[in-house]
Amino acid sequence: MAFRVAEIEQDLRLFTDRGVVTAGEAEQILAIVSDSFPFAEAMDNAESIHVHVNVESVTSMSNEDAVVQACQEVINSDQERKFRFSSGLNVILASEPTAEDEFIPGAVTRQKPYVDHLGVDLREENAVTKKIFDSIPETAGNAGWRHIYQDGPVRCCYTEMGPKHWVYPPQADVWRPIEFAFGELKVSDEHLGCDYRPIDPGHPLAALARQSVPACETPATETTKATALSKIHIFEECTCNTSPSRPLVDFLSKRYEGVEVRAFDMAKPEGLVPLPPPLFLALENEGVRCLPALVVDGQVRTKGWLPNLMDAVKVIENPEEAGVPISRPASQASSSCCSTDQDCC
Repeated sequence: MAFRVAEIEQDLRLFTDRGVVTAGEAEQILAIVSDSFPFAEAMDNAESIHVHVNVESVTSMSNEDAVVQACQEVINSDQERKFRFSSGLNVILASEPTAEDEFIPGAVTRQKPYVDHLGVDLREENAVTKKIFDSIPETAGNAGWRHIYQDGPVRCCYTEMGPKHWVYPPQADVWRPIEFAFGELKVSDEHLGCDYRPIDPGHPLAALARQSVPACETPATETTKATALSKIHIFEECTCNTSPSRPLVDFLSKRYEGVEVRAFDMAKPEGLVPLPPPLFLALENEGVRCLPALVVDGQVRTKGWLPNLMDAVKVIENPEEAGVPISRPASQASSSCCSTDQDCC
């Protein structure tokens, strides 16, 4: 599609005037439809482009009647709204987590609203478009951009599509990630999934982010599991001031809103410690070797070690299918604070 820059610029003004998109972000959007864009061949074969904006609330846009009248609103839910313009521009407002970056324990994200990524929609499933799509990784490498392939079907909120190539510009602090999606876009009235945007492979915490991403479930399923839980407790012995369980406690507190998530330091107990009988007996027989321990509603799920973030979710929600032992695996190092943080003692 030959995108008309002037029309896209006019449509974008509806969002820059309302503070949803910044002037700098608008410049990036316009740059991808210029002839100097490294992926110009893909743009010539794209059906549309989309701008994914993370917002606190999808209904917080001021004077939105002018926006609605200028386009077709193709998705309108509590978590996502999508506006389609005749210029080929689509703007998506989403309040749910979008990217793996957002799950780094303790991460500080941009202040909302902000553009998370731009998308190039290669919808025609023919040999020409497929060849262009397949050449994206090589084009990215030649231009010095980083790349990640996301196999299809990719399900995001109320949509499902084919595979994607994600490219990350050399100046990550200036540009947003760009998605190239191949194939038909299917829209549903039901929430289909949450395949998050992959984190930039050049990010120093990329491995930690991927490890922290929760399983893709519908909001209703997550709510049901969360309300079925009452207390998640971690018992540890830390003879210094740094708790090794802090990242896990922070992660679980965010995932299970309304559930009591606490860590108890057995080296410095404060007040009554709600030790479940099985862990009390383990302490009597094994001593502190059975710490740290993860306890869910009085049931000991792991002892002598702490699982990583996603294994913790498994042993909390589906312990019979988690595939991890209760006692410390032979390959698992001690989780005491001084063994994991040499500066803490």
